[in-house]
Amino acid sequence: YPRTESTAYPSSFDFRGTLSALANNPVWGDYVERLLAEGYAKPRSGTDAGDHPPITPMRSATEDMLGKDAWRLYSYVCQHFLGTVSPDCKYIR
Repeated sequence: YPRTESTAYPSSFDFRGTLSALANNPVWGDYVERLLAEGYAKPRSGTDAGDHPPITPMRSATEDMLGKDAWRLYSYVCQHFLGTVSPDCKYIR
């Protein structure tokens, strides 16, 4: 089954290319464009189990292309990836 224990990306990982593949997505494409224009944060840490990089989206898709259940999983993978390269959250208490 598709699984990885790794939570660290290799130093050669193409973050810009992966983000560019998601830039035309109708749901989060605008956010991805901002990350590409204003800068994205490379993840600071993680564990490399030696198997392969963390599960990462490879291209843009829509719910119409995937269907409801597959879309939910794909959306989770994309949002998790975007969270790993987004600036730290700041809030006012």
